[in-house]
Amino acid sequence: TDQPLRLQQIASLSAIGVPQNALTFNTVRMESDRTICIRNLADSQLIMLDLTKPTQPTRKQLVTDSAVMNPHSPVLLLQIGSNLQLFNSQTNIQLKQVTVMERIIFSSWISKSTVGIITETAVYHWADDGTLSEPVKMFDRHENLSRAQIVSYKADDSENWLCLTGIMGSSDGSVKGAMQLFSVEKRMSQFLEGHASCFKTISMDGHKTILFAFAAKNKTGVSKLHVIEVGHENKAENAPKFGKKSADIFYPPELGGGDFPVALIASAKYTLLYMVTKAGYLHIFDAESASTLYMNRVSESTMFVQCAHLTSGGLVGVNRQGAVLHACINEQVFIPYIMSKLKDVALATRLASRNGFPGAESLFEEQFNELFNAGRIQDAAVVAAESPAGSLRGSATIERFRAIPTNEGEPSALLIYFQTLLQRGALNEAESLELGYMVVSQGKAHLLETWIREDKLTPTEALGDLVKQGNPVMGLAVYIKAEAHAKVIQCMIETGQTNKVVAYAQKVGLTLDAQQIVQLASGISPQAALELANNMSRAVIPQSRSAIADKIAQEAQQMFDMFISRGMLQEATAYCLDALKEDAAEFGELQTKVLEANLMNNPQVADMILNQDMWHHYHKQKIAMLCERQGLFQHALENYEDLEDVKRVITNTHVLNPGWLLNFFGTLSPNDGVECLQELVNNNPRGNLQLCVMIAAKYTEQFGAVKLMEMFGAMKIQDALYLFLGAIVNFSDNPEVHFSYIETSCKMQQYSEAERVTRESNYYDPERVKAYLMKTKPKDPRPLINVCDRFGFIDEMVRFMIKNGQIKFVEGFVQKINPSRCPTVVGTLLDMDRSEESIQKLIMSVKNNVPVGELSDEVEKRGKIKLLLPFLESKVADGSTEVEVHSSIAKCYIETNNTPEHFLTTNVYYDSRVVGKFCERRFPHFAVVAYARGKCDEELLEVTNANQLFKEQAKYLVDRASPELYALVLTPANPNMRKVVDQMIQSALPAVNEPEKIGAAVKAFMTAELPDLLITMLERLVFQSSNSVFARNKNLQNLLILTTIRSDKERAMEYIRRLDNYDAGDIAELCVTANMFEEGFTIYMRFEKYVDAIGVLLDNVQDMKRAEEFAMQRDLPEVWVRLATAQLKAGEVVAGVRSLIKAKDMVSYELVISSAKEHASPSDYDTVIKYLKTIRNKAKDIRLVDTEILYGFCRQNKLNDAEEFINLPNAADMEEVAERVMDEELWYAAKLMFTLLKDNGKLAVVLVRLGEFQAAVEAAKKADRVHAWKMVCFACVDAKEFRLAQQCALKVVVEAGELHEVLEYYEDRGHFMQLMDVLDAGLTLERAHQAMFTENGVLYTKYKEERAMDYMKMWWQKSNVPRLIRACEAAWLWAEAAYLYTVYEEFDNAATVMMEHGPAAWNASQFTDVISKAGSLDVMYKSVRFYIMEHAELLNDLLIVLAPKAEATRLMGILRGSYRQEFGELGILPLCKGFLNKVQDANLPELNHAMNDVLLAEGDLDGLKDSTNTFDNFEQISFASKLEKHEFLEFRRLAVSLYRKNGKYERAIEVSKRDGMWSDMIESVGTSGDPEIMEDAVKFFIESGLRECFTALLFSCFEDFPPDLALEYAWMYNMVDFAMPFLIQTLREVGQRLMGLEEEVKEEREIADEKQREEEEEINSDTSVLLYGVGHHGKGDQPLAITYQAGMAAPSGPMAAGAVPQIGWGGGMNSVRAPQTYNMNAYQTQVAYQTRMAQQQAYMSRAQQQAYQSRAAQAQAQAYASRMASNYQ
Repeated sequence: TDQPLRLQQIASLSAIGVPQNALTFNTVRMESDRTICIRNLADSQLIMLDLTKPTQPTRKQLVTDSAVMNPHSPVLLLQIGSNLQLFNSQTNIQLKQVTVMERIIFSSWISKSTVGIITETAVYHWADDGTLSEPVKMFDRHENLSRAQIVSYKADDSENWLCLTGIMGSSDGSVKGAMQLFSVEKRMSQFLEGHASCFKTISMDGHKTILFAFAAKNKTGVSKLHVIEVGHENKAENAPKFGKKSADIFYPPELGGGDFPVALIASAKYTLLYMVTKAGYLHIFDAESASTLYMNRVSESTMFVQCAHLTSGGLVGVNRQGAVLHACINEQVFIPYIMSKLKDVALATRLASRNGFPGAESLFEEQFNELFNAGRIQDAAVVAAESPAGSLRGSATIERFRAIPTNEGEPSALLIYFQTLLQRGALNEAESLELGYMVVSQGKAHLLETWIREDKLTPTEALGDLVKQGNPVMGLAVYIKAEAHAKVIQCMIETGQTNKVVAYAQKVGLTLDAQQIVQLASGISPQAALELANNMSRAVIPQSRSAIADKIAQEAQQMFDMFISRGMLQEATAYCLDALKEDAAEFGELQTKVLEANLMNNPQVADMILNQDMWHHYHKQKIAMLCERQGLFQHALENYEDLEDVKRVITNTHVLNPGWLLNFFGTLSPNDGVECLQELVNNNPRGNLQLCVMIAAKYTEQFGAVKLMEMFGAMKIQDALYLFLGAIVNFSDNPEVHFSYIETSCKMQQYSEAERVTRESNYYDPERVKAYLMKTKPKDPRPLINVCDRFGFIDEMVRFMIKNGQIKFVEGFVQKINPSRCPTVVGTLLDMDRSEESIQKLIMSVKNNVPVGELSDEVEKRGKIKLLLPFLESKVADGSTEVEVHSSIAKCYIETNNTPEHFLTTNVYYDSRVVGKFCERRFPHFAVVAYARGKCDEELLEVTNANQLFKEQAKYLVDRASPELYALVLTPANPNMRKVVDQMIQSALPAVNEPEKIGAAVKAFMTAELPDLLITMLERLVFQSSNSVFARNKNLQNLLILTTIRSDKERAMEYIRRLDNYDAGDIAELCVTANMFEEGFTIYMRFEKYVDAIGVLLDNVQDMKRAEEFAMQRDLPEVWVRLATAQLKAGEVVAGVRSLIKAKDMVSYELVISSAKEHASPSDYDTVIKYLKTIRNKAKDIRLVDTEILYGFCRQNKLNDAEEFINLPNAADMEEVAERVMDEELWYAAKLMFTLLKDNGKLAVVLVRLGEFQAAVEAAKKADRVHAWKMVCFACVDAKEFRLAQQCALKVVVEAGELHEVLEYYEDRGHFMQLMDVLDAGLTLERAHQAMFTENGVLYTKYKEERAMDYMKMWWQKSNVPRLIRACEAAWLWAEAAYLYTVYEEFDNAATVMMEHGPAAWNASQFTDVISKAGSLDVMYKSVRFYIMEHAELLNDLLIVLAPKAEATRLMGILRGSYRQEFGELGILPLCKGFLNKVQDANLPELNHAMNDVLLAEGDLDGLKDSTNTFDNFEQISFASKLEKHEFLEFRRLAVSLYRKNGKYERAIEVSKRDGMWSDMIESVGTSGDPEIMEDAVKFFIESGLRECFTALLFSCFEDFPPDLALEYAWMYNMVDFAMPFLIQTLREVGQRLMGLEEEVKEEREIADEKQREEEEEINSDTSVLLYGVGHHGKGDQPLAITYQAGMAAPSGPMAAGAVPQIGWGGGMNSVRAPQTYNMNAYQTQVAYQTRMAQQQAYMSRAQQQAYQSRAAQAQAQAYASRMASNYQ
């Protein structure tokens, strides 16, 4: 196109289902050219449309107040009320949330990480920085913006300048714009009048300049664009100033001055500004001069949202119809347009220079040549620098400047050229490299670094090589920018940044060869190689490592071998430790190799690896043997699996760590553990005793306590079993263990332990232990006392001790051990007839500790309660208040009859239940006293009932006044209830003066539902009582009447008339409630409550006549009003109104009106209107009265009276009257009312009812309401007035919610053509929506099939395509369905329809285009079968289209399987050779195999060779087997070649032998490199007499054939001459190797001699040799020490577990970890002490030794038991 502007619709929101009401400024947000967010409020949906996929929206069920997508990332800003959320739309993860305390008006992204929040009073910034930061207030809103609608909030790139823009209406109907410009640095605001604004950053002579542009339109209609510079005070002094620019904005005159700016957008690519107006016009301005460049209308409606388009430098906008429009500059014609239309060459030149627009190159070239030829070098350089798109900045220009001669002392012309370019921007590749060579040659390489940091140079690999010479780090930066990946990696390794290599490769998508790079790094640094290998291992297979363990193992094996081949064992081990973390079974072989290598060369590292327990799949037997040889017994035990091996190694307890060994036994089976433990016991009983006890104690449960007890008991060491039992008794629950320990302790006279166990243990058998202790009679009685005390054997213990004369132990037990057992002991002593005096003394000795209650019970059982009297009185005398003491002494007084009643009534400490129980059989009266005192209700009832004490019970009931107690007595289940009640009525209640107790009794009778008894009681109190208080008591009278109402209604009237002091109102209401209407009426009459009385007659008796008579008798206004109310509610409107008139009531008009609405007939309204006119002037709500009067006239059809009433002053609600008469279908009255009201909508409905259709249409037109249009439309349809119906229908169908009802109405009545006429006419309307286009299309598929395709092609973009597709399928319109599937981008379905309905829907070109875009493989394969069956001639074209997507295996299977019976096993594959030729470059095995089969079938040998050599990805062995049997020799030779290529040398040789192709055979033998194959071939040639072949074979296999074997065969078969060339060459090679070895040995010998000479000189000069001797290598300052390595130090001494003692010099450098060092002198002192102790024991006598050992064993056992107890505690 020759237009300077390109316009394109890139999407349609209506086409993807966005309703029209969702296309508003508040619901659609677009912050970038990537995503549009639409809030569909009707469906509670958030629609996100990716503009790269304009037909595939993303929908989320989400209700928000705002949704804005980040312009640079998939982060969604959601506003819900005052809550803001940042939400990742791809991962569905909430990133951040905050609640703003003010109401949020507007929010938007002002940068990629900052959100602008505008509230009613202020502006805030909220950072998306990964933290939980809160919004930060930036500034307060200007007061002039308080009423404005905020439309945009923008910031410059540095966010130092902010602009808030809003619009508002004015009094003259125009739209006024207001802006607030804010400086963050100065914290100042400026108010401006303007509708739209933006910021634009440009470069002026190399200085960054921030421009602020805004467009405004004032009240007079003058509109201008202003461009000013902001922040100029921060620029350098010599920087150019921009100044202020402005230009007029032109609007087309046909718009009538109503247009104004709605958006101003700065181009992201050019120095241009785009302004969009309300009318859809686009203005383009030059940002530097504010000049207008272009204007045109781009949309028929307003583009209400817009943003910049980054790649094109244009803009994107959405208009009211839902069209997404993209407008951008047409670069090719933009400059010519300006020069031809605007005639401004300077402007065109500047724009071309600034933006790189083509079209002005010739102008710049002419100017450049003119200046250059004139010698104006500086000016020429400026022109070249500003040339559009760098047209003059090439190598030719550089050479021209270089060719200019330079005077001495002056800068060269080329340098001036480069300086000019640098001032204006960056250099290109050629310029950067040329400048680099220039400054490096001048020794100013540091300038390059400065320019690179400032991005002034274009990075290239050559530039990086140049910079790297002086600064490798800066060189690396250049390589990275230039994307020179190989140089980047090499430089990273050289600079020690190996950890960044893998990350860099992943970032740039580079595939690395791990071994090559690691080998490269190993030549630089072993550590770098290791680090790089680890990083690459983790990066190449970062996830699911266990799933591909074979690949990891293979790569790790290769890397390990590479490190080992270079002698880097440490690095190889470290690499494997990192690579084999997962410990998969596939790593077993490599784990074994690593451990084996380290055990043989560096056992400390192997020890460290095994200690970490990270590998478990190595060869355990092999590693265990190596560990045992190296003295690593711990690891040997861990890996040995044979029990004999374990038993052999485990005896090294002097080296093994006891703690580890203790845990090791836990890994053994119980039987193996016992055997190993037995081995330790047998090997060194005394030395291993402590260890064995520890092991046995820990694993007693697994090994079995009985077995272990037998093993330790069988030992000859006396205290072995005792030590073992002492170690486990505290933790064992085996009764046998506890008994054995008690038994063993007693035998060894360890009575303290026996006492402790009997006291603390809960697991021994007390009977068995008691029997054992009584049988053995130990000296210490404490164990027996503990058992008997704990398990209740006190009686037996006391009898046993008294029998054995140990009475003192009994007294001591009671007095010192457990005084609480005194009652039991006293009982036993009484049973044994011990003297009472001794017993009393024993009791008195523990009187303060003995449990008195138990003691009293024991003595009471034996009838000796009096025995305790002195003891109890002593306790009382001491001031005791214990309940048991006083209860017991009460028993004593009762037993002795010592004034018991006085004690029971005065004492407050005894237990009433206990004493009462004691008295029940002895003295029941005392029991009542005790129970009453303690309020023991149940016990008192029981004793009084049992002893017929009903009077006492009645008195107690009344005094107690307890509802619960009354409930127990007043129950029919109580046989004594009547007797107790009689006593209450006769004696208890009359004697009471407290009303509360009377009330409690009455309440109890009521609760018990005993009305007869209650009435009897109340009659006695009210009528027969001498107490006047009870007789006149209102409550009792009320209660009496209420009780009779409930239980004896016949007696109620008597009490009502006799009594006069009761609550009349309440009693009357209860009577009415109980249907005792006459009683209630009587009460109201007696107390002169006439209104309530007539209420009973009206509401309850429902005798209207009696009520009227009663009203006439009383003739009271309030009575008439009550009667009138009832009459009106009953529907007697006339009678009720008359009653109101008699009552002269002027306030009940509301009741009259409501009754009239419900019940009045037209004739009744005469009376109603008369009454309402009477009270009209006195009514508070005159509106209600007038409304009802007017309605009455209408109801009586007195329309003249109604109209007359309306003309008079009135307050009637005419709308209400109109609605009422319309509801009652009084159409003429309704017509009058709606005409007067001018309610055309409802008037139209009324006119329709009256059949006046034309008038109804006119009324609907005036009303212009959807409901009115719809009603008139439907009525016209029913009357077949289709012309009028269409006029109405067009007003209805534009409303999406009403369309379906119109469709159904027309279709149900069969008016299809008329309906289509309506919709066809409606499509041209401005408000036509998607549903109209869609439903019209559906109608075309039903009733106009021949025009359906034309309709679909014309309107599919504005229709709901899926619905149209369903309609086409239902109507069998397959071509139309296929077309719709295609345009809707459902290519799979489109292809399926074409295939299934080929004759109607298939088209070759259309199908090829569709299938190329299809995504389903099944559809693609189905299309292949379809073409085979229907269009075989086009099959190759289809296959070429499907090749990039379809799976080759399945395609070849389909082709081979088609027509197999007709064409053979290849099927129709040969027909597809053309396809195979085009796609074989992919080198897929299936394609190669198919092509080879076709070529073989055709006999094309050359083609087959090319195919097999070029494309080797196929099953070559299988194909070679097929070729081997071919009838032609050359094909068999090709099979030999394939066999040889795949290492199948035997088969290749066999085929060559069979064909006599000796050269091929020799080549196969030489390629194999296998000595056996070579020897067999030699034998074959010799035996076959092929001597020349023998010579040729030796020549071919020179490197691998053994010389001795060649000489042997030559000599044996007289073929030395034929072997001589081989032998000569061999001797030459051997001689060269020997000479080389001799030189190496000579050099090594010289180096060794030199080293020895240096060591001798060092020793001769070292004076410390005189003190420490020779051999310590200069470490004379360190003492000789024993070191322990490769194991942990045991806590008990220098013999560390798993450590091998070595005598050497402390602080050795070869150990892995710092060794533990022990001074040799201290060690020798310890050994000497142990020797002296052994000699001293040897001279002891046998008895002394036994005594000594016994004491030592006891001390050891006691100390060990103490340690064990403390450890477990």
